[in-house]
Amino acid sequence: MRRRSWLAQRLGGLLIILMFFLLASPGCADQLDRVRGGWYPWKPYQFLEHSRDGRDLSGLDVSLFREIFEQELGKSLELPQLNWDIHQLQLQRGETDVAGGAFKTDERSRYAFFSDSYRTEDIVLVARRHHSTARSILNQPGFLQAIQTNDLRLGVVKGYSYGDAIDTWLRDPAQNGRRVEANSVRQNLDQLIQGKVDLVAVDRLVGAAMIWEQGLSDRVVIGHQPVFSGPIFAIFSRKSSTAELVDAFNQALQTIRDDGRYNQIVRDQLFPTLLGLTADQPWFILLESIGTAAFAFSGVLLARREQFSLFGAFVLASLPAAGGGLMRDLIANRPQPAVVLASHHLLIVAIVVVLSSVILRCPHQVHLSRFIRILEAKGTAIVHVLDAIGLASFTVVGVIVAVEEQCEPLLLWGPIFSAMTGAGGAILRDIVRADSSHPTLRHELYAEISIFWGLVLSWFILIYADAQRVNLLPINTCVVITAMGCLLTRLLVIQKGVQAPLFVGTERIRNRFLR
Repeated sequence: MRRRSWLAQRLGGLLIILMFFLLASPGCADQLDRVRGGWYPWKPYQFLEHSRDGRDLSGLDVSLFREIFEQELGKSLELPQLNWDIHQLQLQRGETDVAGGAFKTDERSRYAFFSDSYRTEDIVLVARRHHSTARSILNQPGFLQAIQTNDLRLGVVKGYSYGDAIDTWLRDPAQNGRRVEANSVRQNLDQLIQGKVDLVAVDRLVGAAMIWEQGLSDRVVIGHQPVFSGPIFAIFSRKSSTAELVDAFNQALQTIRDDGRYNQIVRDQLFPTLLGLTADQPWFILLESIGTAAFAFSGVLLARREQFSLFGAFVLASLPAAGGGLMRDLIANRPQPAVVLASHHLLIVAIVVVLSSVILRCPHQVHLSRFIRILEAKGTAIVHVLDAIGLASFTVVGVIVAVEEQCEPLLLWGPIFSAMTGAGGAILRDIVRADSSHPTLRHELYAEISIFWGLVLSWFILIYADAQRVNLLPINTCVVITAMGCLLTRLLVIQKGVQAPLFVGTERIRNRFLR
């Protein structure tokens, strides 16, 4: 009896020790409150962004993982910065538990579990703008053969997958001289600019975002046809995770898809970059500059007609160009107003005011002076047309700001910021002019047009955030439709003489209402 008691105590002690080691071992990460991951510079999916408090880790993958692990599964998530190849090595050893933004490959299946797909990536090629041979194969289906035939070098990130065809080509020992590995996309692009590689393979959005931020668009060109497209997964270490944790992740992913949080994360994390890329394209910069100059010139014509001073002319010209945006930024509590960050708007205003003043003060410049006076004689019609151009471009900018500042609901704040950016400055200008008629508030169908087209663009963003694959072409198309639709609507309203609906209706209705 005593021997049995002794044996039971020993077995109980061994069982306790065994349970302790099992719980403390990496193989039971799903039973612990801590999940070890990592992040890699891959904007807009994983990146550090500037904030009022410094730099915060952000991106679609980061926000999604935090929502799933911390909010849904109640676990703490550790995300140190790791090179991608190091992160994969740690997953194989069980030193980390999870990584985001991975393609599915046979090699990774040997050491990792795969979650359900949560987004897609399109791999494209980047070449130097003046390298005609490399540029000619950016969008070719047989680009691998073209690389070999033309003896070109391809830059890739260590440990990253680019699809079966490219991965097989990269593993071929015969291609060692054509494969150049780097630790990051930034290093890859640097080597491309330095001439150490001829082509770089990169995700379409990541490459476009980095080229935009680094101001490299005049030196490199990015392909528009993907060389590989595929679903993206979260991968879990087979040594430190379990299938149960993967199942819990998938269930949480489905939950946030069903209740709309996934779409919210996509809008917050991807669309500021997408819209920023659109707004930074030459055609939109040109449209915005024309709009700014148009607003400024309409102010100059009013200042000339109403005999304002030179400074007064500058005020009338700058208010529609920058006043509405300033009000918008104050309401959105932006760290710095756009007029401060993009001072070229005020520079355009100053050039328009000074140039117009010089021309009008130089009688020997007969033709230019006569042209200005013709515009002045056509005053009202010219002001309306110029304002229409500015209204179109600034309507789009208002929605972009609403998306960047994550103003919710977007269907409310997108149209409000559009009207404020496009029409707010004109309202301020009329107040400064002491125009008692207040045309933009009393009878002109003006701000209402901006509200409508701002609503159209906001609605598209909400719908498109639900798409599995997000790229620039549909965004560009909708921005063009919004800007051109706003411009044409305003011109049609001017031509047809359509008036804004009155608050109390017609004179007969007002009289009946006041009895």
